[in-house]
Amino acid sequence: AADTADQGEISTNDHNDLQLQCIGKIVSPYTKRMGTPRQGALVPTGKGYIQLEIPIECVEGLEFYSHAWVLFSFHANTDMPTAKADARGFKNLSKTKIRPPRGNGIKVGMLATRSPHRPNNIGLSLVKIVSVDKKGKRLHIAALDLVNGTPVYDVKPVVPWDEPGHFDGEKLKVPTWVSQDDELKSVAFSPSAREQMVKLVKDGKLAPVYSKKTGLDDAIKTIQEVLAQDPRASNTNTNKRGSESANKVYSILFASIEVQFIISGDGVVVENVMDADLSKAEIVDGIPVLSLN
Repeated sequence: AADTADQGEISTNDHNDLQLQCIGKIVSPYTKRMGTPRQGALVPTGKGYIQLEIPIECVEGLEFYSHAWVLFSFHANTDMPTAKADARGFKNLSKTKIRPPRGNGIKVGMLATRSPHRPNNIGLSLVKIVSVDKKGKRLHIAALDLVNGTPVYDVKPVVPWDEPGHFDGEKLKVPTWVSQDDELKSVAFSPSAREQMVKLVKDGKLAPVYSKKTGLDDAIKTIQEVLAQDPRASNTNTNKRGSESANKVYSILFASIEVQFIISGDGVVVENVMDADLSKAEIVDGIPVLSLN
């Protein structure tokens, strides 16, 4: 057995498998995968919270840190129910290489990307800590890239030595396709869309993350940051991310509203915002819709 381990082969024994218990779930305005930031730092005003299912004392003291790592599950992966396991039990190894959305067609190993499709559907996200609500058992966070309903398995505070180069001064190294800046230059709301936002916020359609009294400006800013990243699909031949199609209307869900927008040059114009009429739905594309209570 020792020789087999030395050769780097994967054992079929399950004594190294790990069963995780959910300690909480994400509440966020990101109702679908499309429209969820690919990295939380790209939408710094985005906010939500972890509704804890463990004693609140477990997070006491976390408010003295600025950031945290969140370990979670990619629970909305569409391939999970149908994926076939290989001889070792892995369901996601039929394609070991993928084309990153911003890789201009290159193929790299799945573990060389932040793809949600991995040998284990586990994700690690960096978030900003806002506050701890002891009464509501909530850890409020910002700059998140997590869809509503995401199961959370662990939270760890970020410490200085987590930052690459903290001790030796060595700079972080990434491929050029990762660091390219393809952010759209402007995102504007039409006058009618802004008026619609005012009404929808007052009607509580963006609750519980955005309040009726103070949520308008925050919600608009977050939507602008999301759209600036061009959330359109990157794996289609037409109307994909980075292209322009005159008068083509796209839409994303944000909380329980639908945001309709067009791409014009290197900017975005939000033309309509409306109630998505999802109050009776419990699941949208595998993701729970925010409660309107």
